[in-house]
Amino acid sequence: LTPQPGALVHCKTFTTCSRAPTALRLAFRAVATVPRSPPVTHAVRSTGSPTATSRLSLSNNKHHRTSSSGTNHRFLPSSSSASRAHTRAASATMSTEASNVDGTPADVFLEDLRSDESMAWVTAENARALASIVGPGKPEDDPMYGRLRAIYDDKKKIPGIRLRGDFVYNFWQDEDHVKGIWRRTSMEDFKREEPEWETVLDVDALAKDEGKSWVWKGPNFLDYGPGQEKRKDRCVIKLSDGGTDACSVREFDVVTKAFIAPEDGGFALPESKNNFSWVDRDTVWVGFDFGEGTMSPSGYPLTVREWKRGTKLEDSAEIWRGEPTDVVASGMAYWDKSTYYKVWYRAATFYDTVHFAEHKGEMVKVDIPTDFSFGTYSDHVVIHCKSDWEVAGQTFVSGTVVVHPQDTFLAGSRDQFTVLYTPKDDRCTYGGSSETKDYMLIHTLENMVTVVYVWKYDPSNDVKFTLVKTFTAENCQSFSASGVDSALSNDLFVTTDGFLNPVTLSTATAPDLEVSTLLKTNTQWFDPAGMSVSLQEATSDDGTKVPYFLIKGTGVEEGGKPVPTVLYGYGGFEIPMTPGYSATVGEAFLSKGMCYVMSCIRGGGEFGPNWHRAAKKEKRWRAYEDFSSIAKDLVAKGITTPNQLGCMGGSNGGLLAGAMVAHYPQLFGAVVSQCPLLDMERYVLLTSGPSWIDEYGDPKIPEEKVALLGYSPYHNIEKGVEKAKEGGMSAEDAAAGAHIPATLFTTSTADDRVHPSHARRMVHRMRALGVGGAVLYHEMTEGGHAGAADNVSRAKVKTIENKFLIDTLFRGTRK
Repeated sequence: LTPQPGALVHCKTFTTCSRAPTALRLAFRAVATVPRSPPVTHAVRSTGSPTATSRLSLSNNKHHRTSSSGTNHRFLPSSSSASRAHTRAASATMSTEASNVDGTPADVFLEDLRSDESMAWVTAENARALASIVGPGKPEDDPMYGRLRAIYDDKKKIPGIRLRGDFVYNFWQDEDHVKGIWRRTSMEDFKREEPEWETVLDVDALAKDEGKSWVWKGPNFLDYGPGQEKRKDRCVIKLSDGGTDACSVREFDVVTKAFIAPEDGGFALPESKNNFSWVDRDTVWVGFDFGEGTMSPSGYPLTVREWKRGTKLEDSAEIWRGEPTDVVASGMAYWDKSTYYKVWYRAATFYDTVHFAEHKGEMVKVDIPTDFSFGTYSDHVVIHCKSDWEVAGQTFVSGTVVVHPQDTFLAGSRDQFTVLYTPKDDRCTYGGSSETKDYMLIHTLENMVTVVYVWKYDPSNDVKFTLVKTFTAENCQSFSASGVDSALSNDLFVTTDGFLNPVTLSTATAPDLEVSTLLKTNTQWFDPAGMSVSLQEATSDDGTKVPYFLIKGTGVEEGGKPVPTVLYGYGGFEIPMTPGYSATVGEAFLSKGMCYVMSCIRGGGEFGPNWHRAAKKEKRWRAYEDFSSIAKDLVAKGITTPNQLGCMGGSNGGLLAGAMVAHYPQLFGAVVSQCPLLDMERYVLLTSGPSWIDEYGDPKIPEEKVALLGYSPYHNIEKGVEKAKEGGMSAEDAAAGAHIPATLFTTSTADDRVHPSHARRMVHRMRALGVGGAVLYHEMTEGGHAGAADNVSRAKVKTIENKFLIDTLFRGTRK
């Protein structure tokens, strides 16, 4: 090959070209080895950007909430603001480093995930970070590591359980089970203080036997339907090697506690980005990489095939296919009480989904706006209106939740709607639903307070749904209630927690949520005496009131002076930040006399779809204005000072933290950016990037590229130097990065959702420009987008991050 200067080489297969000139090898690597993308579930408190399958799954209207003692919360502009954004974009400059022959930045070699060159760079940066943060020792030698391990491995923490048949199942990790065990016990035994658990699958032993670093991703049980609700003998188990979103799927017999080998007729999918749904015991639907045209640009399956037991996967019959440009296409078959559903969907974008359902043996389109959520409850469809909807002479405002008999709805009728929830104002939002045999529970967030509306369902009445009770949780507390066995009983599991209150698990019976029996309480890992929680508001640049939770640590109230403070933020994907107990936050920060702040900025879901839309795409800057306004408010109220204020965020929150480094460095003394997006021009080329275009914008569209480059941290490093000089800093100090606060980027080599090259290249570029003196980088080799796969690595990562923040903020030197 003798390409002309500027030629673009498109490799249709993986290419190794060791004898080509270096620049050409870089071009090959940049195009040929960009990984494909992912699918997994995303909990309310997850650590990062949601995946397309989690965001779009049919069950996304069901209310599930996870809590643990060690959980950390982790994915209309004014004309003047729009003008500022345009000016920033126009002046955002590309790197002064040499570019490759195809015009890509010279640091693009770091996108080659595990090349010798990339890993040598990572190894050197890891050594530099550890030497700076923990000195000559290891994180594992630090006392904080031991305390965090004790929190994560706490044998008294409440097990997260699901009732399946006659057993409650739980996945458990501690110092004796690093990768974890899947175990079970009876419901009655679970209620005892110390249940007798039976191990169903030992993941540590499995990993050792198979030579894999297996990370548990969960089971999917076969539901036999009405009359056989207790029969739970088969499931498939998802396992990931190293914690990536790509999973293997293997059928498992929970009676014999053994995998069913493919040669014995068991269903199994190789490690991949896949979808799996049971149809019956001998039939499943799968989404898989079957070759060209079967995976989306975002790396998700685009087809559904029906696979019969005893046949080859490649011989399965395609029954559904999305469009080539879709984010994902999938299907599922399931029982909802006595009604059997077959549903398919294709997502044109992350927030625009077209649904189809089987009606009288035929596939029919579900005729609702594409931004709406669609689900089911028994023989009714459940629709969450994400925008105003005028239908059949009725108007449902954005945020409304309605139900309609599914049979007549799929036949075209629109005259039997029942409204289950309408927001009272623009500070109220639907938060999901849960159910029991006879009740549907609508969970809402109203002015940051959880309110649950309990509806009685009686199929024998002309009025099927009747509101029978409303429950309001305590202020600054989280509350959730979910059915123990929604097919057979009205029993509920009720969980509560707050920033200073450990998780409690109780039982109740619908509709009486307020009458509960305490079962278990998590360990109180820090003494809350002298601490306080309050809901505050800051005023953003455009006058919008932005809430935040302020948690004051030991002695802060009586001390009456500014203290080191950590400000956490996310602000994306309509994910709300709600109160929750974090033993690690209490142990690391609050008990040391620090403050912790959780921001509720636009882009999140605290006040519903409109609050989210207010910071989408070209309005993304609003989220950063909100966050910076909270930082200024904390200083104005005397809570802290700029040199004592740190900020932290992961995934989309990592982008937020990176934006603070690039645009608001003067407001912070320390920044931690976890598993971040940072290059908002190339993000669409990496892993799941294309699926987020509807959140951030498309750099191929000129006006959207202007907005992206206006805030993209990677593209605004040099602009920050110029801004520092304009603010009075000497040219010499600005060029040396004196304006940049102490900053730590953390990520994982195994993160196949947000590519680690975002953080790698950001640090590499800052070093090349001479402004990276206060910047550190650390990368775990396993853990996926969560950053860690087990309690050992979780404690290590949090020790590094927490010590960095504590030492820097207490010194107050920004170094």
